[in-house]
Amino acid sequence: MKILFTIMAAGIVSTIGSADTFYGSGDAAIPDGGSSGTAWTFDVTSEGLVTDARVFVQVNHPWVGDLRLQLQAPDGVSVTLMDRPGMPEGGWIGPWGCGGDDISGMFTDAADVTAEAMCSTTEVPVLHGNMLPAEPLSVLDGHPAQGTWTLTVFDDSPVDAGTVQLLSVILETAPDCNGNGVPDGDDIADGSSPDANGNGIPDECECPGDLNGNGQVDVDDMLQVLGDFGQAGGPGDLDGSGEVDVADILIVIGNWGSC
Repeated sequence: MKILFTIMAAGIVSTIGSADTFYGSGDAAIPDGGSSGTAWTFDVTSEGLVTDARVFVQVNHPWVGDLRLQLQAPDGVSVTLMDRPGMPEGGWIGPWGCGGDDISGMFTDAADVTAEAMCSTTEVPVLHGNMLPAEPLSVLDGHPAQGTWTLTVFDDSPVDAGTVQLLSVILETAPDCNGNGVPDGDDIADGSSPDANGNGIPDECECPGDLNGNGQVDVDDMLQVLGDFGQAGGPGDLDGSGEVDVADILIVIGNWGSC
């Protein structure tokens, strides 16, 4: 089983729409009755800001009321997904929390029921399907996605021990080319960043007038605009007006030189 975890080392494994899924890697055994936990890491190479996060957890444990799960983003912001469900009064015998076996489900802000409220006396895994985290994953929205994420599984009570079978993080991200901590689409929508050509990229992140992408606005770019002059759109339509005209020539002149 340890070999399986090594093969599934952190990395992008699939894409669901605009959401990338990252499998974690770490020690399978959860230290029993201690505060150290087992920390699984997820190396995210995607740039941009988090707009949505979900966490899939598969853990074998004979008493899930012992367990606490915490997700930490690369910048140090953390979210508690679960904190000993059923504690201190969960309806089970004694003050030990939810006594069912195993977890296999997705922590998501879109769920209707918390892990705390899901504990069952008849179903296994006792926690399954979509579950609301103890703290909202939306806390991570707007934070950088790139870097090493850590999901730690703690066993805060002795006697019963368990193992991690699978942990994964699903992230949706949005570009932030100007580094102001706001998704580019929001900057454009609220008017704080112009997008003259309507390509979804704030103008301050581009080099307006650099039509051939050589890093400078020069004679070649001017000749492109002049060649397109009077046409309805095309590469020379720098301001996205639908026509190549004097305004586009002025953009080239105004940005003349190196970007």
